[in-house]
Amino acid sequence: MTVDPARLHGDQQTLFAALPADGTTISNPTLQGRLGWDSDRYFRSRDALVDMGLVVRGRGRGGVVRRVLTDSAVEERTVAVVVDAGADPASTAAAVEAVVKNELVLYEPMRRVIATDWAKDHRRDPLAVEITALQGRRATGGMWSRPDIVSVEVRTFAYVPGKYLEVATFEVKAANAINVQAVYEALAHRRAATHSYVLLHVPADQSEQVEDAVADVAEAARTHGIGVVTAADPDDYDTWEEREEARRVEPDPERLNAFVATQLSENTCDLISRRLR
Repeated sequence: MTVDPARLHGDQQTLFAALPADGTTISNPTLQGRLGWDSDRYFRSRDALVDMGLVVRGRGRGGVVRRVLTDSAVEERTVAVVVDAGADPASTAAAVEAVVKNELVLYEPMRRVIATDWAKDHRRDPLAVEITALQGRRATGGMWSRPDIVSVEVRTFAYVPGKYLEVATFEVKAANAINVQAVYEALAHRRAATHSYVLLHVPADQSEQVEDAVADVAEAARTHGIGVVTAADPDDYDTWEEREEARRVEPDPERLNAFVATQLSENTCDLISRRLR
């Protein structure tokens, strides 16, 4: 639920304006010194901006911070397309455009299946399943920060106390863009999720041609605990096959909180907040 920087006011606005506009890092002591604030005033405003998804912390002497730069969904995504070294630039651009278009049409049918048949099969009851790839210029943290689809659920158990926030991310790939990079994109998302999947569109009439690429993805995913699912028909769960099971991890709570705040809609954030009370 990233806040529009234009809506900031007071100390939060002042601190945000003092951050380098190009997204480079600056240490907490340096920034605090420039502002001339005491420690309580500085960290109160800094932490508020972090919670809003506008600022991220980093490692460095005294701790460092930087702005989360806005970027378009297409600009942020890296699409791997195999082309000849001497290929015409126009044909290369056309190939990239074809990959993007093929992927875009998969999002909604796959989202519907994840929210219904996939959830039932996995004994899930999601609060929401959202397409998170198409967020325009919303700030979400840079390269590989956006999964394509996210399912979120709050689980309880009969004999285990507490409530558990489960977040599953899905990296979608069209048949003409299947390669092991998808695993590393999913792995980047898993830093703030409990489960991460690569979801590959493998039409029945192309399954033999792409099987080697799918096998490479599955092998890499197995090493890292990333799930791999293939779908012959994105609309029909009967054609989906789970090639590798996603291993559950427990993400850092602060990172998970920031992920929810920046990736999911305001309505879903409210649902999560109410369910966790």
